[in-house]
Amino acid sequence: MNMQKKKWLRFIPVAFVLMLLLVGMNAVGGNDIYAVIQNYLPDMSNIFKEVSRRYVDEVDPEMLFKAGIDGMLGTLDPYTSYIEKEDKKQLEIMTEGKYQGVGLPINMRNKVVTVADPPFLGTPSARAGIREGDQIIKVDGTVTKGLGLDGTVQLIRGPAGSEVTLTIRREGVEDLIDFKLIRAKIKVADIRYVGVIDDGIGYIQLIRFSKNAGRETAAAIEDLLQKGADKGLILDLRYNPGGLLEAAVEISDLFLPKKAMIVSTRGRTKNSIQEFHSFSHPIYSDGPIVVLVNGASASASEIVAGAIQDHDRGIILGDTTFGKGLVQTVVPLSKTSALKVTTAKYYTPSGRCIQKRNYSTWQDSALQTDNGEYKTKNGRTVRGGGGIIPDIVLEPPLISELTYDMGRKSLYFNFAVHYANTHDKLNGNFEITDGILEEFKEYVKSKEYEYTHPIEKDLRALEKEAKSKGYSEIFIQKIDALEAALEDSKVEMFDQSVKDIKRVLRQELATKFLGTRHAVEIGLKEDLVVQEAITIIHDQNHYKNVLIAENE
Repeated sequence: MNMQKKKWLRFIPVAFVLMLLLVGMNAVGGNDIYAVIQNYLPDMSNIFKEVSRRYVDEVDPEMLFKAGIDGMLGTLDPYTSYIEKEDKKQLEIMTEGKYQGVGLPINMRNKVVTVADPPFLGTPSARAGIREGDQIIKVDGTVTKGLGLDGTVQLIRGPAGSEVTLTIRREGVEDLIDFKLIRAKIKVADIRYVGVIDDGIGYIQLIRFSKNAGRETAAAIEDLLQKGADKGLILDLRYNPGGLLEAAVEISDLFLPKKAMIVSTRGRTKNSIQEFHSFSHPIYSDGPIVVLVNGASASASEIVAGAIQDHDRGIILGDTTFGKGLVQTVVPLSKTSALKVTTAKYYTPSGRCIQKRNYSTWQDSALQTDNGEYKTKNGRTVRGGGGIIPDIVLEPPLISELTYDMGRKSLYFNFAVHYANTHDKLNGNFEITDGILEEFKEYVKSKEYEYTHPIEKDLRALEKEAKSKGYSEIFIQKIDALEAALEDSKVEMFDQSVKDIKRVLRQELATKFLGTRHAVEIGLKEDLVVQEAITIIHDQNHYKNVLIAENE
């Protein structure tokens, strides 16, 4: 049996299960499921075989089959997917909050695998002195260029107790540095920061919902209460993409009365129709709560925010959430693969569907989202339509395109790494002085950074069209004059963006010199949404009035 045929036969069980789950589920009745499979599976097999044999160019049968799976799942939603071995490891890290490795958060910066944040505390990489901004050039002698992020991650991770050597390039250090690390079991925290940030007000920044989130949040609340945070609590769910349904229920349970409805799920099958209630007495039952959300708060974050809002347990502050209210079920297909399939939608206690967008090209059999009005426990009106609309809407402050572009090009990050490696330590009260700002300007200049305003692209396209179609010379000269004026105004753009630039630089430098915790504390003082939450908690009359129905 040749290799192509072996690969083909290995994928047949996967194809059968996917056909059964996806094509069959959309048939009218049980008998039709098997009729569809009987009609189409032979054709699918024959098409695969004939293309593999007859196509003009040599075909990779494994890639061909995966493309077929992707095409089938592509008619559904972005969250229904085929999970292979490495993806299963990533899923386990998300759900379990732990893995075996060295504790390095990495990503791609400037097309190089880079340590994105300070190593997780207490891990092998933190103890060895690897820093945020270090570039990973080799793993056990294998050059990372060309491997990409996933390939590098696979090389770094391994069984606890085994050794791995990372070759690092560090800003300001001429030679490459080798770090020999012993892998360990790594636990990833769900809470980035917890502390008392104002007179009697506690703050928790929850960044994910793994199976540990409920336990970590409960411990954080108890710690805050012991430290005198008895006037109120701010739960920050901004940029939290969600996670496990069970974690969302556990966290909601910390604030809501026993047996209160938290969320329900509704789908096509009986098993998908469920209700989830709080199961114990809350550990934070009476104090004021302000939950912070934005357009990147999704899934489990929206479950918590929706439950607190519908029970009038606290005020939701910020911007409308993402609107990701789809329930995924993981169906094992083999020892190394699984299907993550959407089986239901989330609904808040008042009946609002969290899901904002209908991705599927199939007829949607679940209840549709709407813009109808729903009532909270106190009789307040809340609207459907997907996502959670805050009780008090505060849109995020706009930053200039130039400020954003320099961040996208990693200039703040890279400058902070350079500055930390070439200067003495900064104290906790440091500010971005004119001297630091001037050094940043020189650094940006040394990197030959050129800012292209969005309008410039349009002007260039217009000029190209004008020349190709023979527009008048005067018209072209006016375009050139606009381009020249825009170029001259770039210095002015920088000056107008100085406030935002200083704020971002201060955050980056605080992280490098003082650590993540201190950087968060600096950011909170400049965070307009957090400061508004503090004001609301201190003004108890305003807080109570927000949670009262208009007709009372």
